[in-house]
Amino acid sequence: MENAGISAAAMASAERWLNSARINAKAGSYDTAIYSLEMSVEIALKALLLALGTDVPKSHAIGDLVLESVQGNRRLPKELVENAGSIVRLFNSLVSLRPVSGYAFETKSGLKELRARYERHVGEAENAVELCGKAVSSILGA
Repeated sequence: MENAGISAAAMASAERWLNSARINAKAGSYDTAIYSLEMSVEIALKALLLALGTDVPKSHAIGDLVLESVQGNRRLPKELVENAGSIVRLFNSLVSLRPVSGYAFETKSGLKELRARYERHVGEAENAVELCGKAVSSILGA
């Protein structure tokens, strides 16, 4: 599968991660919901990079690469270019929550705290995945 096919598959995966976040939040599993939010944004950003023909590192350190790839890129929707910094900041914030979401039992994060963190980020994550999806579709001509 070439980058275009991988990019489209990654974008579908990002949407499934986002749906998983919603389902888990509805069930009160906010630790899993936060983890799923992070994964949805990460995979959406990696789908975007793949659509642009960029080799994607197998790490979380993609913020600078995303910004470099997006800045001044006329193939991308203006809204994505304008919001790239915010999306990268959101992603970095969600990555920083991995210890809280993945190890809530060790950090003793309570349900109320986890719910607040989820609710703080879910709208931004939905927007980020949507903007990345539009950009990927635009690049791939879908």
